[in-house]
Amino acid sequence: MNPMDARDESRCADPVQFGSSIRLTKREAFEACQVLADADRFLLRAGRIAEASALGDLFELFEERLTSG
Repeated sequence: MNPMDARDESRCADPVQFGSSIRLTKREAFEACQVLADADRFLLRAGRIAEASALGDLFELFEERLTSG
């Protein structure tokens, strides 16, 4: 199968409907933050500063939301 065909098929799928909020267990939230931190460090070592910065920003957003009221 041509990889281009697979992408065309995925465009025909029904759009995803997201809720206004999501719930994560403490463990899921911790693991998500850990993955972001690990990926950030890996990208920095690889010289991918812009990508690392984007992940750092996402980590900070998660942290802010998890620790606010």
